[in-house]
Amino acid sequence: MKIRDTFSIKTSLALVVLSLVFSCNRKTEKSRPAENEKLNIVYIAVDDMNRWIAPMDGQAITPNLDKLAAQGMLFTNAHCVVPACNPSRVAIMIGLRPETTGQFVNAGNFREKPGNANRLTMPQYMRQHGYEAVATGKIFHHPRGIGEEPNPRSDDISWDFQPKNIVGTKGHDLYLDEYDQAKWLEGAMREEGAGKEGASYISKFGVWGITPESKEETYDWKNAAFTSEYLSKKHEKPFFIACGIFRPHSPQIVPQEFFNLYNKDSIKIHDLPEDDMLDIPEHARTNFSSEFVGHVKEKGQLRNAVHGYLASISYADACIGKILEGLENGPNKDNTIVVLWTDHGWQHGHKNRWEKFSLWDIATNTPLIIKHPNKDIAGTKVSQPVSLLDLYPTVMDIIGLEKPFDLEGASLAPFLEDINYQRKEPAIITYEEGNQSLRLGSWNYIRYNNGAEELYNHDSDPMEYRNLLVQESGYEEKRQELSALLTNIMK
Repeated sequence: MKIRDTFSIKTSLALVVLSLVFSCNRKTEKSRPAENEKLNIVYIAVDDMNRWIAPMDGQAITPNLDKLAAQGMLFTNAHCVVPACNPSRVAIMIGLRPETTGQFVNAGNFREKPGNANRLTMPQYMRQHGYEAVATGKIFHHPRGIGEEPNPRSDDISWDFQPKNIVGTKGHDLYLDEYDQAKWLEGAMREEGAGKEGASYISKFGVWGITPESKEETYDWKNAAFTSEYLSKKHEKPFFIACGIFRPHSPQIVPQEFFNLYNKDSIKIHDLPEDDMLDIPEHARTNFSSEFVGHVKEKGQLRNAVHGYLASISYADACIGKILEGLENGPNKDNTIVVLWTDHGWQHGHKNRWEKFSLWDIATNTPLIIKHPNKDIAGTKVSQPVSLLDLYPTVMDIIGLEKPFDLEGASLAPFLEDINYQRKEPAIITYEEGNQSLRLGSWNYIRYNNGAEELYNHDSDPMEYRNLLVQESGYEEKRQELSALLTNIMK
C-alpha cells in the first residue's frame, strides 16, 4: 500500500472520529448558545401590579407567573424607584434617579427637562452595540398609539420599531354616568354645576367590571400576541424586545373568564384599622385619593374592587403566558433572557390611599423575575431589598456590554452567580421631590421633605401598621443610622 493511501485512510478515520465526537457534543450542548453569540433580552413590563401574585404567596391566580418564577430568580423584595408610572419607567429605562433627570411625577416628558434631550436610554445604548430594539404596549409613559406620528411619550427615538398600538381593554364607558364618573359613586364626588370636565381622575377611572370583548380582542392581548410572534422567529440581529401589559392599571375591566376564577365571597381583604393613621405625620395622612377610599368603604365596594383587581392580574398573567409561548416554541429559547417587572405596587385603602403615590411597602414593592438560559437559578428567591434602578446595569452585565459610566443602580448579576450574595446597597424610593424611603434589611425608613419621619420593621409588622418612632421607644439609634445613610447616598 502506498504511503499516500495509508495517510488517506488514517485521515478519513480521524475525520469520522472527530465527526462522532462533534455529533455527541452537539447533542449535549445543543441548548447552549455559541460563546460569541449575544444573548437576547425580553422585557415584560406590567402596569400597577402589586405583590399579590401567587409566587409571592398572594391570592391572585397566576399560573404563567408561577411557571416563570419556577424557571428563574424571583426578587420578593424589589422596589420601584418612584411609585408613579412615568418617573418609575424613566428611571428603569435610563438608569438614573428622578433627582438626576428631574422626572419626579407623571406629568411631563422627561426629554423636555434640562439635560435629558440627548440622554441614552437602554434600548438606544443597545442599538449602538448591534441590537435591534422593538417595543409594543406601554414601556415609557405612553404606548406608541395608532396615529401616523408616535406619541412623544413613547420615546420613539429609543426604538427601531413600534407597531401601531394602544393598550388595555374596552368597556370603560359602560361603568360611567353622564358626567364621566363611576356610576357606583352615585355622584358622591361630583362638584356642583360641573360637567364632564369636572370629573377627577380617581372618580373616572376608579371602576371595575367586565368587558364585552373576548380575551383575544383586547389590546393587551394583541400586544402580547405581537411579541409572541416576534419571539417565534429567528432574527438577523440580537434583539431587545419590550412588551407592556396595561392591566391591572385602572380601570380594572377584563373579560368575564377572569372574574370567574374567583369566588368573590372568599376573597381576602386586608385589615384597614381605623386608627392606622394616628401615628403618621399629619401632612401625610391624606392625599387626593383619600376621599375616594371613604366612598369605597361606605358604599360597600371594597370587595368588588379587590375582585376586579385580582381578575385583572389573572388577565395580565394570561397575556404573559402568550408572550412566553412564542419564546418557548421558537428558535430563541436557549439564548434569550426574560426580565419581568412591574412599575410599582398598588393600595386598596391601605393607609387611607388608593392606587400608588406613597412610600409605604404595598405601593413600592413590585414583582421582579429574571430568567437566564445559562444560569442555574431555577426556582430561586432573593429576599434582600433591591431596586428597579438596578435593571439597566444588571442587563449590561449579563449580556457582557460595558456599562455607561453614569448609571446609579447596583447590578443584580452577582445574585445570578451566588444566591447567598450579600448586598450592601439599600433600595431608595422617591415620591415627589425630597420625600424618600430607604429599604435595608427588614427596615423601611421614610423621611419627608419637611423632616417628618416614619420607621417600620417588616419582621414584626409586614403591613406597616406601627410607626416605631411614635409607638415605641428604643429606635433612636436605628433612626440616626438610616437617616445618615440616606443623607450620604443622596448628596
